[in-house]
Amino acid sequence: SNLTSENTQIYKIPPFLKARPRTKIVCTLGPATATVEKIKRLIRSGMSVARLNLSHGSEKEHLSLIANCRLAAKELDVPIGILADLPGPKYRIGDFKQKAITVPTGNDFIFSSDFIDANIPTVNIWPDGFSRDIRKGAKILIDDGSIEMRVIEIDGDNVRCKVTSGGLIKSNKSITSPGHTSRVDYFSPETIKAIEFVKSSDVDFVGLSYIRNSKDLIDVKKKLGSKVNEVRLVAKIEIREAVDNLKEILLNSDAVMVARGDLGVEIPFQKVPSVQKKIIDLANRFGKPVITATQMMDSMIQNPNPTRAEVTDVHNAVLDGTDALMLSGETSIGKNPVKTVKAMAKIAKLSEKFLDKSIISNRRENNFRGGQGLGVDDAIAKSACNLSNSVKAKAVLAFTESGSTAARVSNFRPNAPIIALCSQPSTSINLSLHWGVIPIEVKSFNSAQHMFWEGSRIVVDTGIAKFGDFIVVVLGLPIGYPGNTNLLRVIKIPESERDGTQAKSTIS
Repeated sequence: SNLTSENTQIYKIPPFLKARPRTKIVCTLGPATATVEKIKRLIRSGMSVARLNLSHGSEKEHLSLIANCRLAAKELDVPIGILADLPGPKYRIGDFKQKAITVPTGNDFIFSSDFIDANIPTVNIWPDGFSRDIRKGAKILIDDGSIEMRVIEIDGDNVRCKVTSGGLIKSNKSITSPGHTSRVDYFSPETIKAIEFVKSSDVDFVGLSYIRNSKDLIDVKKKLGSKVNEVRLVAKIEIREAVDNLKEILLNSDAVMVARGDLGVEIPFQKVPSVQKKIIDLANRFGKPVITATQMMDSMIQNPNPTRAEVTDVHNAVLDGTDALMLSGETSIGKNPVKTVKAMAKIAKLSEKFLDKSIISNRRENNFRGGQGLGVDDAIAKSACNLSNSVKAKAVLAFTESGSTAARVSNFRPNAPIIALCSQPSTSINLSLHWGVIPIEVKSFNSAQHMFWEGSRIVVDTGIAKFGDFIVVVLGLPIGYPGNTNLLRVIKIPESERDGTQAKSTIS
C-alpha cells in the first residue's frame, strides 16, 4: 500500500534493513574487508557500525577504510557508524621483522628496549613503563592469554621471563599481567597520535581502551577539544579497576563495551560471565548502549560455521540485554567475514524471540526509584512502548532532532520496531548502536500535524504498516528543540492531511 499525493517524496527502506535483528552488529574492518564491495556485503548482512582498531595498521589504511565505508553506506543509502578504538595505556608487543617468533615452553624470554643476549629472544614493549608495573614472580599473558610467562628477574627496563606455555608471538599483540594494572599516563605517544587522527578524520564513535575511571574519560574529552561535540565516547570495560568504577564511567560516557579479551585475563576467567551480566544490567539501568565483544564467533576466522558454544554465547548476550554484538578478527582478517555476520544476525534474530523485554524495561525504570521517579521524557518513552504493545502497533515513530527521543524508546524495548525520523544525517548515524532503531532521514517539519501526516505516509511507503494498522508516535514540542520528549499519540493509518481533512490517498 502507498499513500500518494502530489509533489510528495516516496520513502523507501532497503529490504535487508527491515530484515535485520533488533540487536546491532559491529564489525571490525581490516585486510579481509577493506574494499567498498566487501563493506557493502557486510552492511547487507547486518553490520550497523564499522570499527577501526587504531592499534593496528597505518593512518593511510585507516583513512582508506573510512572513505570506503562512507562510500559503501552512501551507495546502499544506509547510515553506518564508524567506531575508532584508541590504544590507551595498554602494553603491546613492539614491531619486529619476522612475521612471528616461536617461543617454546621452558625457554627464557626478555622484554627490553635494547638487544640483550643473542641466545635469548628479545622484543620491546610499548609504551614505556612495563617493568615498573610488575614484580618478580608475576604472571604475564600475551594475546589474551594464548602465551603465558612468569617473571624471573627485573633489571631496570629489562624483564626476564620463563615461558610456561609457549606459542607464536606476533607484533602489536596485547600483553598483560593480571592484578598489575598499568600505572602509565593514559596519554601514551601512541594514544596521543590516535586522538589527533580522530580529531582530523570522519569518525562517529571513539572507543577508549583500558579506561580506568572517570578521570581518564574526562581527560580524553579535554584532549578531543571541539571534536568531542561530534563523537560519542564508548568506554571499554576490560580491567578490574574499570569494573570497580563502572557507575562513574557510565555517567561520563555515551556507551560501554564488555571487552572480554583483556577482561578475561585481568580477572579470573570464571568470573567473566557474571561481570558481563553486571555491566549489561547497569548499562540498561543508565540508558547507555552496551556492546558485547571478543571471541563471539572466533572459530569462524578459519571455519565456515560457528561452534555450538559460540551460538550459545551470542544467544545469551542477546538475552542479557546487550544493544550490540561485536566481531573482531572474524571480519578483519578472517576467511569468512560475510558468512560470519550472516550467522550472527541469524542467531540474534531468533534469540530475540526469547528476550524478556519487560526485564530490560524494568531495569531502566527501577534506576529512578527512590528518587523523583521517571522524568517526563522517560515516562513518555515508556508509555509509548506499553501503548504500542497494547494496541499491537506496527511501529513506534520517534521524531527526533538529537536522537534522544528514539534512544529513550529503545531503552524500554517495545515489541514493534522503532522508526527514528531524523532531519540530520548525523542523528541517524548516532543511533546506529541503539537496540531496535531504524533511522530514516526526513525533511524538517513545521507542525505536529505535519509530522503525524508524514509519519503515516512513511510507514505505508516503506511497507511497515498498511491501512487500518496502528502506529504510535512520540515527539517533543516545541519543534526544533532537541532533548524534549513530551507528546504521545496513536494513529490509525491513514492519518488526516495537514489541514485536518481526510487524506486523499489510494491503495496501489
